[in-house]
Amino acid sequence: MSDYLLNLPTVFIIGLVFGIGPCTITCLPYLGPVFLSKQGGIRDSWKIILPFSMGRMCSYSALGALSGYAGESIEEIIHTPLIAWLLGGATVLVGVLIFWRSYRNKLACGSHGRPKLQDNPFLPSGLFFMGVGMAATPCAPLATIMLTAAATASTSSGFLLGFSFGVGAVLVPALVFGIGMAYFGQRIREIMQVWRSTLERASACLLIILGVGTITG
Repeated sequence: MSDYLLNLPTVFIIGLVFGIGPCTITCLPYLGPVFLSKQGGIRDSWKIILPFSMGRMCSYSALGALSGYAGESIEEIIHTPLIAWLLGGATVLVGVLIFWRSYRNKLACGSHGRPKLQDNPFLPSGLFFMGVGMAATPCAPLATIMLTAAATASTSSGFLLGFSFGVGAVLVPALVFGIGMAYFGQRIREIMQVWRSTLERASACLLIILGVGTITG
Protein backbone atom coordinates (compact mmCIF):
# COMPACT_ATOMS: atom_id res chain seq x y z
CA MET A 1 0.00 0.00 0.00
CA SER A 2 2.90 2.36 0.72
CA ASP A 3 3.89 2.32 -2.96
CA TYR A 4 0.72 4.15 -3.90
CA LEU A 5 -0.31 7.75 -3.61
CA LEU A 6 -2.63 7.31 -0.63
CA ASN A 7 -2.12 4.97 2.32
CA LEU A 8 -4.77 3.89 4.82
CA PRO A 9 -4.18 6.65 7.42
CA THR A 10 -4.34 9.29 4.68
CA VAL A 11 -7.54 7.82 3.29
CA PHE A 12 -9.03 7.79 6.79
CA ILE A 13 -8.20 11.50 7.22
CA ILE A 14 -9.78 12.28 3.83
CA GLY A 15 -12.91 10.48 4.94
CA LEU A 16 -12.88 12.29 8.29
CA VAL A 17 -12.58 15.72 6.66
CA PHE A 18 -15.29 14.80 4.17
CA GLY A 19 -17.52 13.64 7.02
CA ILE A 20 -17.05 16.84 9.02
CA GLY A 21 -18.49 19.08 6.34
CA PRO A 22 -20.11 18.00 3.07
CA CYS A 23 -21.22 14.56 4.24
CA THR A 24 -23.01 15.80 7.37
CA ILE A 25 -24.79 18.50 5.37
CA THR A 26 -25.79 16.03 2.65
CA CYS A 27 -27.18 13.54 5.18
CA LEU A 28 -29.24 16.16 7.03
CA PRO A 29 -32.28 16.24 4.68
CA TYR A 30 -32.46 12.44 4.77
CA LEU A 31 -31.81 11.74 8.46
CA GLY A 32 -33.32 14.92 9.94
CA PRO A 33 -36.98 13.94 9.35
CA VAL A 34 -36.29 10.43 10.65
CA PHE A 35 -35.00 11.80 13.97
CA LEU A 36 -37.93 14.22 14.22
CA SER A 37 -40.34 11.31 13.91
CA LYS A 38 -38.48 8.82 16.11
CA GLN A 39 -39.06 8.48 19.84
CA GLY A 40 -36.24 7.70 22.28
CA GLY A 41 -33.77 10.55 21.88
CA ILE A 42 -30.03 9.99 22.29
CA ARG A 43 -30.48 6.64 24.04
CA ASP A 44 -32.13 5.02 21.02
CA SER A 45 -30.38 7.01 18.29
CA TRP A 46 -28.22 3.97 17.45
CA LYS A 47 -31.31 2.33 15.95
CA ILE A 48 -31.12 4.93 13.19
CA ILE A 49 -27.38 5.58 13.03
CA LEU A 50 -26.23 1.94 13.03
CA PRO A 51 -28.13 0.61 9.96
CA PHE A 52 -27.56 3.84 8.02
CA SER A 53 -23.81 3.88 8.79
CA MET A 54 -23.49 0.15 8.06
CA GLY A 55 -25.05 0.75 4.66
CA ARG A 56 -22.53 3.49 3.92
CA MET A 57 -19.60 1.37 5.13
CA CYS A 58 -20.67 -1.58 2.96
CA SER A 59 -21.04 0.68 -0.06
CA TYR A 60 -17.62 2.35 0.33
CA SER A 61 -15.92 -0.99 0.92
CA ALA A 62 -17.63 -2.64 -2.04
CA LEU A 63 -16.77 0.21 -4.43
CA GLY A 64 -13.13 0.10 -3.31
CA ALA A 65 -12.97 -3.68 -3.67
CA LEU A 66 -14.59 -3.62 -7.12
CA SER A 67 -12.18 -0.93 -8.32
CA GLY A 68 -9.23 -2.90 -7.00
CA TYR A 69 -10.52 -6.11 -8.60
CA ALA A 70 -11.13 -4.48 -11.98
CA GLY A 71 -7.81 -2.63 -11.93
CA GLU A 72 -9.62 0.50 -13.04
CA SER A 73 -11.97 2.98 -11.45
CA ILE A 74 -15.60 1.98 -11.72
CA GLU A 75 -16.69 5.55 -11.09
CA GLU A 76 -19.05 5.39 -14.07
CA ILE A 77 -21.23 2.96 -12.10
CA ILE A 78 -22.12 5.62 -9.54
CA HIS A 79 -23.20 8.01 -12.29
CA THR A 80 -25.95 5.66 -13.48
CA PRO A 81 -29.64 6.22 -12.62
CA LEU A 82 -29.48 3.03 -10.52
CA ILE A 83 -27.92 4.89 -7.57
CA ALA A 84 -30.57 7.62 -7.66
CA TRP A 85 -33.26 4.96 -7.76
CA LEU A 86 -31.67 3.10 -4.86
CA LEU A 87 -31.32 6.16 -2.63
CA GLY A 88 -34.66 7.65 -3.66
CA GLY A 89 -36.52 4.36 -3.38
CA ALA A 90 -35.09 3.63 0.07
CA THR A 91 -35.98 7.15 1.22
CA VAL A 92 -39.56 6.76 -0.01
CA LEU A 93 -39.75 3.39 1.76
CA VAL A 94 -38.59 4.90 5.06
CA GLY A 95 -41.13 7.70 4.69
CA VAL A 96 -43.95 5.24 4.04
CA LEU A 97 -42.92 3.08 7.00
CA ILE A 98 -42.85 6.11 9.34
CA PHE A 99 -46.25 7.23 8.06
CA TRP A 100 -47.68 3.74 8.60
CA ARG A 101 -46.16 3.53 12.09
CA SER A 102 -47.78 6.85 13.04
CA TYR A 103 -51.16 5.68 11.75
CA ARG A 104 -50.88 2.30 13.49
CA ASN A 105 -49.84 3.87 16.80
CA LYS A 106 -52.80 6.25 16.66
CA LEU A 107 -55.13 3.28 16.28
CA ALA A 108 -53.44 1.57 19.23
CA CYS A 109 -53.79 4.74 21.30
CA GLY A 110 -57.46 4.98 20.48
CA SER A 111 -58.05 1.37 21.43
CA HIS A 112 -56.15 1.23 24.70
CA GLY A 113 -55.97 4.82 25.89
CA ARG A 114 -52.25 5.28 25.43
CA PRO A 115 -49.86 5.14 22.45
CA LYS A 116 -47.91 1.98 21.75
CA LEU A 117 -44.80 3.19 20.00
CA GLN A 118 -43.60 0.32 17.84
CA ASP A 119 -40.97 0.33 15.15
CA ASN A 120 -41.64 -1.33 11.84
CA PRO A 121 -39.23 -4.27 11.44
CA PHE A 122 -38.48 -3.13 7.88
CA LEU A 123 -37.30 0.34 8.95
CA PRO A 124 -33.66 -0.70 9.63
CA SER A 125 -33.50 -2.23 6.14
CA GLY A 126 -34.77 1.00 4.62
CA LEU A 127 -32.17 3.00 6.56
CA PHE A 128 -29.44 0.56 5.49
CA PHE A 129 -30.21 1.01 1.80
CA MET A 130 -30.46 4.77 2.29
CA GLY A 131 -26.88 4.57 3.57
CA VAL A 132 -25.81 2.42 0.62
CA GLY A 133 -27.28 4.89 -1.85
CA MET A 134 -25.94 7.91 0.02
CA ALA A 135 -22.38 6.51 0.01
CA ALA A 136 -22.50 5.73 -3.70
CA THR A 137 -23.53 9.28 -4.61
CA PRO A 138 -20.77 10.79 -6.79
CA CYS A 139 -18.27 13.01 -4.98
CA ALA A 140 -14.65 14.01 -5.50
CA PRO A 141 -13.21 12.28 -2.39
CA LEU A 142 -14.86 8.97 -3.30
CA ALA A 143 -13.61 9.23 -6.88
CA THR A 144 -10.08 9.73 -5.54
CA ILE A 145 -10.35 6.63 -3.35
CA MET A 146 -11.65 4.56 -6.25
CA LEU A 147 -8.79 5.69 -8.48
CA THR A 148 -6.29 4.78 -5.76
CA ALA A 149 -7.98 1.41 -5.29
CA ALA A 150 -7.79 0.80 -9.03
CA ALA A 151 -4.07 1.61 -8.97
CA THR A 152 -3.49 -1.18 -6.45
CA ALA A 153 -5.11 -3.73 -8.81
CA SER A 154 -5.95 -5.69 -5.65
CA THR A 155 -9.41 -6.53 -4.32
CA SER A 156 -8.23 -6.71 -0.71
CA SER A 157 -6.29 -3.43 -0.92
CA GLY A 158 -9.26 -1.73 -2.58
CA PHE A 159 -11.55 -3.06 0.14
CA LEU A 160 -9.26 -1.73 2.88
CA LEU A 161 -9.06 1.68 1.20
CA GLY A 162 -12.86 1.89 0.92
CA PHE A 163 -13.32 0.64 4.47
CA SER A 164 -10.77 3.11 5.90
CA PHE A 165 -12.40 5.98 4.02
CA GLY A 166 -15.81 4.82 5.25
CA VAL A 167 -14.74 4.75 8.90
CA GLY A 168 -13.57 8.33 8.66
CA ALA A 169 -16.62 9.45 6.67
CA VAL A 170 -19.25 8.00 9.03
CA LEU A 171 -17.58 8.91 12.33
CA VAL A 172 -18.47 12.61 12.58
CA PRO A 173 -22.00 12.35 11.11
CA ALA A 174 -22.73 9.49 13.52
CA LEU A 175 -21.77 11.68 16.46
CA VAL A 176 -23.53 14.78 15.14
CA PHE A 177 -26.80 13.00 14.42
CA GLY A 178 -26.59 10.42 17.21
CA ILE A 179 -26.15 13.10 19.86
CA GLY A 180 -27.04 16.53 18.48
CA MET A 181 -29.92 15.75 16.13
CA ALA A 182 -31.33 13.10 18.46
CA TYR A 183 -31.33 15.58 21.36
CA PHE A 184 -32.96 18.45 19.46
CA GLY A 185 -35.41 16.08 17.80
CA GLN A 186 -36.51 14.88 21.23
CA ARG A 187 -36.88 18.44 22.52
CA ILE A 188 -38.98 19.42 19.48
CA ARG A 189 -41.25 16.41 19.98
CA GLU A 190 -41.71 17.32 23.65
CA ILE A 191 -42.61 20.90 22.77
CA MET A 192 -45.00 19.75 20.04
CA GLN A 193 -46.38 16.77 21.96
CA VAL A 194 -49.96 17.72 21.12
CA TRP A 195 -49.09 17.57 17.41
CA ARG A 196 -46.88 14.47 17.66
CA SER A 197 -48.81 12.54 15.03
CA THR A 198 -48.83 15.55 12.72
CA LEU A 199 -45.05 15.97 13.15
CA GLU A 200 -44.44 12.29 12.38
CA ARG A 201 -46.59 12.39 9.26
CA ALA A 202 -45.07 15.66 8.08
CA SER A 203 -41.60 14.11 8.47
CA ALA A 204 -42.76 11.06 6.53
CA CYS A 205 -44.14 13.24 3.74
CA LEU A 206 -40.87 15.17 3.56
CA LEU A 207 -38.96 11.91 3.12
CA ILE A 208 -41.33 10.71 0.42
CA ILE A 209 -41.05 14.01 -1.47
CA LEU A 210 -37.25 13.96 -1.08
CA GLY A 211 -37.09 10.35 -2.30
CA VAL A 212 -39.21 11.09 -5.37
CA GLY A 213 -37.09 14.17 -6.06
CA THR A 214 -33.91 12.08 -5.81
CA ILE A 215 -35.28 9.52 -8.28
CA THR A 216 -36.34 12.17 -10.78
CA GLY A 217 -33.07 14.07 -10.40
